[in-house]
Amino acid sequence: MKQLQSKRRILSGYVFCALVAAVPLIICSKSSPLYPFNDWPDVNMFFTMGKGMLHGRVPYMDLMEQKGPYVYAIGAIGYLLSPKGFQGYFLFELISMFCFIFYAYKTIRLYSENPALWVLPFLSAGVVAAKSFVHGGSLEELSLGIFAYAIYSLLLHLRSEEKKTMPAVTLAVNGMWAGILFWSKFTLLGLYIAWIMVVALEALWKKRWREFICSIAIFLGAMSAMTIPWLIYFGAHGAVVDWLKAYLWDNIFGYAQWNGSLLQKFQTAILNVLRSLKDSRNGTYSILTVGGTLFYACCPAKKVTWKEKIAVACMGLFMGVGIFVGETKHDYYGLPLSVFVIFGGIGLVMLSGGLAEWLRAWLKGAAGIVYAAFLVLLAGVCTYAAYRISPNTYLLAMEQEQMPQFRFAERIQESSDRSVLNYGFLDGGFYTVLEVVPSERAFCVLNRNPGEILEEQNRYVRERRTHFVVTWRAYPVSREELLQFPVVSEYYELVDYLYFEFEGGIRTYALYERRKEH
Repeated sequence: MKQLQSKRRILSGYVFCALVAAVPLIICSKSSPLYPFNDWPDVNMFFTMGKGMLHGRVPYMDLMEQKGPYVYAIGAIGYLLSPKGFQGYFLFELISMFCFIFYAYKTIRLYSENPALWVLPFLSAGVVAAKSFVHGGSLEELSLGIFAYAIYSLLLHLRSEEKKTMPAVTLAVNGMWAGILFWSKFTLLGLYIAWIMVVALEALWKKRWREFICSIAIFLGAMSAMTIPWLIYFGAHGAVVDWLKAYLWDNIFGYAQWNGSLLQKFQTAILNVLRSLKDSRNGTYSILTVGGTLFYACCPAKKVTWKEKIAVACMGLFMGVGIFVGETKHDYYGLPLSVFVIFGGIGLVMLSGGLAEWLRAWLKGAAGIVYAAFLVLLAGVCTYAAYRISPNTYLLAMEQEQMPQFRFAERIQESSDRSVLNYGFLDGGFYTVLEVVPSERAFCVLNRNPGEILEEQNRYVRERRTHFVVTWRAYPVSREELLQFPVVSEYYELVDYLYFEFEGGIRTYALYERRKEH
């Protein structure tokens, strides 16, 4: 009977983790089915690149973008599941958020035998409501589940009373994820550098030479194996040089800023970490993150060993420096730091002591029902708070026809020639809604070398390569100004324009059609 009750508790814990992960995400991510469309340029670029791969276009050679190929693989799978939207892509967000909450719960239970489910709504809602969450679907968001597993697996090893070696499977799995992150966005690799460093140094400290060598070999072997699929893919298309140049060389020496000494770079990175955490709109997770890690660091050694404290400090430090060392900074860069909100959960559970158990004993037979009702109510309150705070929810339940992507698509689909160029700005989602593959390599302007890319796009416009051109301005622009749009208006005529909100400001979207007289 006790065994059956234990299994029911475990199952109910899994169900609650899934509930806490899914509901706030459905409310606050623009990729959710509740939203008409995710108009964030980055996620549309991932989607466009993945779609292009499935239609024979080779990343970096045929289509220009700057992330790693695993990001485009996710976009390709999302396209297969949902060709004109992000419902398929949203599955990856759900999986990542579930893994984040699940391993957060397991990590918290390493430090307390008391039920910790009640802290989970704070962690989930706090992350998705933050400014750093941006629109939903960022690689930083998809990495949260991976990072949570890394933290859990390392602390589980360090807290093991049997002092066994790190299991080969754990080393291989973490090495695999490190390899995937390296070929997705290598600036996210900092936590894993610290992770394997802690494992290796612990083996050295104990003078386990064989364990030291094997740990590094297994981790690096699994990490390197994640390169093989792309060596085969790009090798088969004769694009290995394009891949390595665009993703590694150009990102390291073209996109990042490397002025100043290493010490200055380190100081700047730390300051950017602090600024991200200090931002009041990230307070939904940063308060628990900072407070929790400080509490964790100050815990007595009998509860938290120095090895564990050093391991967490190294993972946080290496992650922060890795993300911000290039000095380029966007709002979503700080989101991976939110994984350390786990330690805020640990602090809350430790400080609450046996309160939950005392309540159960006092309520006696009704404890299970009342506690379950309390958890559901708490999850609802936290989700509602996330809904009120999130910068994304202004689009919730909006009609698709109100968005420029769908309004322009309707006009473009009336033409026998549906070719379109996303001119002068990041991918606005028009390729996604139209379900078309861009015909030109510079299908949108990127943050890296925007002037050079715009000049390439100007050449496309002068040669009238596409039937339609979509442009935007990051502020309201009059019709008269749009009629005199530089370069574009010489070869295309304005057929529609729309003012629409994006990231707190009003943008001007304009659609041009090729002039018949040319």
